[in-house]
Amino acid sequence: MGTVRAALLAAGRGVRIGADIPKTLVPIGPQRPLFDYLLDGLKRSGISDLLIVTGFRPDAIAQAATAQWGEEGLTFVFNARYASWGNFHSVRLALDQSPGADVLVVNSDIVISPEVYGRVLSSWGDLVLAVQRRDRLDEEDMRVELDGTRVAAISKSLKLVRSHGEYAGVSLLRRDAARVYLQLATDAEWRATTGLYYEDIYAQMIGRVDVRAAEVGPGEYAEVDTPADYASAEQVIEGLFTSPDAS
Repeated sequence: MGTVRAALLAAGRGVRIGADIPKTLVPIGPQRPLFDYLLDGLKRSGISDLLIVTGFRPDAIAQAATAQWGEEGLTFVFNARYASWGNFHSVRLALDQSPGADVLVVNSDIVISPEVYGRVLSSWGDLVLAVQRRDRLDEEDMRVELDGTRVAAISKSLKLVRSHGEYAGVSLLRRDAARVYLQLATDAEWRATTGLYYEDIYAQMIGRVDVRAAEVGPGEYAEVDTPADYASAEQVIEGLFTSPDAS
């Protein structure tokens, strides 16, 4: 395994939460934000090199990150287009800033088991996606079609009958995948097709690189889009971060 850098995508505002601070900094669980749990989890998994992509309220993100992580191994890059372009550009910036590294991309609006990072990092594939297999999926879920461990499709518009689970907001781009992602992102920018999710770029990569899935078990993941999602996130937090076995 090559050098690994984690890239935490913390540029967005999260309008549906209704807060005046970045969504990842809104307190949840025992009055700690999602951001704290993500940084804790990355440290537990052995990550020592962290890049955070900022946008909305970069000062608040930087202050929280430095207080939690420390200054060593911590880098920031500002996405000036966070409000007008899709988050595909945040991943593009992270890859631009990480030549030669395997980049572990992590969404900042999730709570996830630190064990998932290890599974993703140890999986085969040029591009590895953390996927939670589920029979029941919502229209807003980033749905994934699988062929064994291979990812056959990823999209919010993927038909439910073809969907095997939800992408859980953690992915790994090894060097070949990073190269192809940058090519496709550049093409999208030249075409002014800028309202893309980074998962839309991933979908275009299928067939060009080896795209695999790593397992996310029950109770290991929750996404927070609205206040209605707090309860499920708190259940994951309680099981993973506040149990007697948590370390």
